[in-house]
Amino acid sequence: MAPPAATVAVLGDDLLREVFILLPTPADLLRAALACKPFLRAVRSAPFLRRFRRRHPFTCPLLLGCVVHGPRARLPTRAPHLLPACPDASTHRIAEGGDFTFSFLSRADWPEAAGNPWQLLDCRNGRALLLSRASKELAVADPLTRRWVSLPARPGIGYALVADDGDSSVFTAVCISRRVGAPGLRVFLLSSAELRWAEVASLAVQSDLAGARAMQANRYLYWKLVGGERMVAFNTTSMEFTVLELPPFLREISFDIIEKGEDGTGGLHLLTMRGFCIEVWIGVKDGAGGLTWTLVEKSVRFHRAMAEMIGSEHFYQHTLDVIGVVAGAVFLRNGECLFSINLETMKMSRLSPKENCPSPLIYPCTIAWLPSFLNPTEQGM
Repeated sequence: MAPPAATVAVLGDDLLREVFILLPTPADLLRAALACKPFLRAVRSAPFLRRFRRRHPFTCPLLLGCVVHGPRARLPTRAPHLLPACPDASTHRIAEGGDFTFSFLSRADWPEAAGNPWQLLDCRNGRALLLSRASKELAVADPLTRRWVSLPARPGIGYALVADDGDSSVFTAVCISRRVGAPGLRVFLLSSAELRWAEVASLAVQSDLAGARAMQANRYLYWKLVGGERMVAFNTTSMEFTVLELPPFLREISFDIIEKGEDGTGGLHLLTMRGFCIEVWIGVKDGAGGLTWTLVEKSVRFHRAMAEMIGSEHFYQHTLDVIGVVAGAVFLRNGECLFSINLETMKMSRLSPKENCPSPLIYPCTIAWLPSFLNPTEQGM
């Protein structure tokens, strides 16, 4: 009889990955990867790890809650803080071990009485993109490990952090700025490999960004334009920068672009809330440069559940803001109330009794996927 190691070697990495992709949870994948060196080698594949994450959107990565960075009219500046979204005790212990005020970042040239010098710009895959109010430099920081990387200053009107689901040591920062001397937008990109900004695209669009916060799905970044009739889309792989028309009903309400399916193909999906119902729409190219939009999913009404949590039925659907969709949950804001809805169970939870913070300053937060020992760039066991 052949020894176990020889049997595993005969299977090959590709066949092992087809077995591992069927594992029900990320925890099962981690246990399998640690069983032996051939298993670990097979799992350490960036395409496989991206595929696994897409196949498990409700458990991978692990949801922590929302990082809230509300402004203050007076100094000192308020520090960010985490509102936990999961009642699980182990998740709470992980969150309690982090520093979501980012006090470990440099405070050079910033007086203590002025409060926190760092402004939160984006939060993706367990890491945050921040701007120093003192030096104007940027930083990418992990609040759980307290590790951070300093980035060169880059003035802009919109920022985004793009994580690599196949290698947690890799990231890309994107900055949108106005063109000089003519209407339009410019895109600057910085990779974790080079840590320097480079202009990669521009667009002669007349409208400005409606907000600095980016939506993100399938290696694309999206910003809604002023007026609500269109949004810009930037492909972080091909560097293509385009304008997309939005359906009329989306011009006055908030939404988020979401990932659907294991390979991310099949159209542009977005999630919004109308009539207290969650709706998922798909936009498919119409052959004439535009998109045809179709409603593909609609939930039950959440009016009664929200009314019971708020303690009053006197609130209006148009005051509901979609904060974002991450790890299988959608985050919503109504006035000072912040909610989450699990998109698998449709269970609604209230994160905070009172949080006076604008929607653009609320960032859903997860634990980084994947664990560093699974990074394809790591060596050994």
